[in-house]
Amino acid sequence: MSLIPLAAFTRLRAGYGGAGEITPDHPISESVLGACNHLIIWTFGAVFLFVLTSAFAQEQEKPPARSISPDGKWQFRAAAAGEQEDFVIAKAGSDESSLVLSEEEYADGLAEALGRAPSYANIVWGPDSKRFAFNLQPGKAYQTVQFYQFDGNTWRKLDSLESNDATFAPLERSMAKQKKKLKLPREDSGWPIMTSWQVREWMDPSTALIYAHSQKNFEIKNETESVRASFFFTLKFDAVGKWRIIRTHEVLPKGVGGLNAEERKEISTIESEDRELRSK
Repeated sequence: MSLIPLAAFTRLRAGYGGAGEITPDHPISESVLGACNHLIIWTFGAVFLFVLTSAFAQEQEKPPARSISPDGKWQFRAAAAGEQEDFVIAKAGSDESSLVLSEEEYADGLAEALGRAPSYANIVWGPDSKRFAFNLQPGKAYQTVQFYQFDGNTWRKLDSLESNDATFAPLERSMAKQKKKLKLPREDSGWPIMTSWQVREWMDPSTALIYAHSQKNFEIKNETESVRASFFFTLKFDAVGKWRIIRTHEVLPKGVGGLNAEERKEISTIESEDRELRSK
């Protein structure tokens, strides 16, 4: 069907109250009108295709969300093409970053490692979406966690685990006892396999459960011995985001004695993850 009538028409010629009629003004060649129709259709199609292609390209440039907050308002994703940062927090459905998790926080190609092993960098959201823990690996043998709190308009970084010696001391004491049992010289520091702090879950909006693990290997009479220690730490946050440790408990090599229900559930999950990792 033609988009333009075959002839241009004048306005209605009718007397007041008359039936009136519509008459052609001056005929135009159908071939000319047909060419005009084709031009209009082609132009409209080209514009539509350009808009559609541009929208698709923009959507393709924005990486998919790796994690969504419980309230659905925030997403954790890799930075979009052209951005300098590795990871960002953005409002759901928005191209703009609300918080930059700078590439300066990482080392050893974490962006590449994320694609192969997402556990190296992930978000654990608080149940009310007002806080989150960012688990990351800034070094080959070191994993840690950063905390952020939403203060109405912006995300604010809270004190790090490294700011409190109480997160390190239990691990060091446990490993020192094992070194003494193996009769290792004090100056023999061994070589680190992994030291890791990882938030496993938020038990409520202000309480986070952390699993800490450290392992070093030592050469003893041409044999390699491992010294390792594992702990659960329970952190409590106040209204302004200051945290303190309210529970510390060592995970013994055998058995789950002394662990509470949440810790038992998490150690079972951790052991399953380790078995799966070793099987690959």
